Amino acid sequence: MMKVKPEITLKGIPASSGIAIGPAYIYHETTYEPELQIIPQESIELEIKQFRKAISACRRDLKRVYRESDKKYGKDFADILQVQISILEDKIFLNEVELMISENNYNAAYGTFKVFKNKKEHFQHLSDEYLRERALDIQNLKRLILKKLLGKKTGFNFKRPSLVVADNVSPADIIKLHHKNTLGFCTNVGGKNSHTAIVARSLGVPAVVGTEFITNMVKKGDMLILDGGEGIIIINPSPHTIDSYSKKRKEFIVLENSLLKTAGKPAQTLDGKIIQIMGNIEFTEELEQLKKSGAEGIGLYRTEGLFLSGSSFPSEDIQTEHYLKIAEAVNPEDVLIRTLDVGGDKLLPDLVGLPEKNPFLGWRAIRFCLDHKEIFIPQLKAILRANIHGNMKLLLPMISSIEEIIQFKQVIKEAQEVLESEGKKFNPDIEVGMMVEIPSAAIRIDDFLEEVDFFSIGTNDLVQYTMAVDRANEKISHLYNHFHPAHLHLVKLVIDASKRKNKLVSMCGEMAGDPIAIPLLIGMGLENLSVAHYAIPEIKDVIRHINLDSCKKLYTRVQKCRTASKSQYLCETFYSSIFTVPHELSNHRGEVYKKA
Repeated sequence: MMKVKPEITLKGIPASSGIAIGPAYIYHETTYEPELQIIPQESIELEIKQFRKAISACRRDLKRVYRESDKKYGKDFADILQVQISILEDKIFLNEVELMISENNYNAAYGTFKVFKNKKEHFQHLSDEYLRERALDIQNLKRLILKKLLGKKTGFNFKRPSLVVADNVSPADIIKLHHKNTLGFCTNVGGKNSHTAIVARSLGVPAVVGTEFITNMVKKGDMLILDGGEGIIIINPSPHTIDSYSKKRKEFIVLENSLLKTAGKPAQTLDGKIIQIMGNIEFTEELEQLKKSGAEGIGLYRTEGLFLSGSSFPSEDIQTEHYLKIAEAVNPEDVLIRTLDVGGDKLLPDLVGLPEKNPFLGWRAIRFCLDHKEIFIPQLKAILRANIHGNMKLLLPMISSIEEIIQFKQVIKEAQEVLESEGKKFNPDIEVGMMVEIPSAAIRIDDFLEEVDFFSIGTNDLVQYTMAVDRANEKISHLYNHFHPAHLHLVKLVIDASKRKNKLVSMCGEMAGDPIAIPLLIGMGLENLSVAHYAIPEIKDVIRHINLDSCKKLYTRVQKCRTASKSQYLCETFYSSIFTVPHELSNHRGEVYKKA
């Protein structure tokens, strides 16, 4: 008798929602580790020429895929590949390889391997998640260049629709594989900000990354179920499991289509209260999805993506062009553009020297920018120049004291003076707001009322700092809970203070995208939320099913709670009383819309 293979479930990082069922295709990225060869002095010039030839060939290949992607998916999507192209055009970086060859008499292949390996390891040890993900770009380029130098060829060979299983998949290879019969992607490495995840979401292909050892568990042809919303891979599923997920997939599609049909309508409670729902973005490729989701402007535009996506800082002109594109895409709706929110240890390691012991409490965001006006002023100039439609608002991150606002006002005044001296057109009328993500800012919110025009509550950091909990630390992550009474108290302080002065107050953290928290937030008086584009249709749907008076009563009950678990329980009970959908589906509300 044929032995039945056991059903195995692996957990990874949900990267792109959707459910896919099909056989596995094992995609092996060849690992090239060339041997060291000490070459004679007279051969050095030839080795450098071979290296330059390989770089040119890689650039041509990537630019060809870029053009193909531009035609089929649009420029915003194709720009993801520009990161790797930019690295191959970075003379400082490439000169390191040539110096390795000329000074050590290394052969070109080994010199390339050595430099790119060192660069990858450097990026892997940085504290910023986005920068760590760029280590994968370095790895992909190392493989491409060595393939050219060593004369290797690779291809894809699968004829039936399959799930691609790999250690890692480069953006270019994802696009090539997408032209094949690809149902989804699952990888050993990567995170939510890896280019594998970004490209998969853009293509609407389900993906799970960071499984660590999926390639060791799966053989070619093994049947798989991939749940991109939950981050689950099921190997050799039973007929019962396949039937269950097939039904779930159909339910997701029905619910997804139903919500998208009404996504463009206002988020209005049953008793007529309209709540503004804006979108969070970091990359221009998200703009198209933002439009489909029914976003009413951009409540948080993170500018870090632009700074970290290339091999050097974007110039003032490049930033101006980029910001203007964002503003025009949503005009006449507003764009709340957050100034650079990256720490010096993450962005400019050479400036900082030794890594900080606690970067979360260190030299980052507004603190870093105020100390580095050579970076900050060009960004402010670009924003002022891009604000030609008057629909941009400045958002300052990590404000902890009035002194930082006063210093900022001096810097923006200096930026305006420079623009005037250069004769550049700009709009000086721009509202300035601040992120409320540090307890000191929330506690003394009244002090800021006369200094800024609006507030945006960043619950991710506010919870972390209020509870002294690093949510990335598995040992204490269970303590991280945005329903904690102390956190809710700080949020209420900000909402009430803003209303007293009739100032906009928004929430852009993860709590704003939690369907269970929405009735509570509205009951607390919040009228503006900003969430990821894939969550917008659901959040709007939740609001259309609730009554403002009931939400206020919910808050009155939660206000008396002394524990996070009790607060959360009351909110979950309230939510369950409204949505009577099957339990199996309700557990996945908020995940099924990511693909839309």
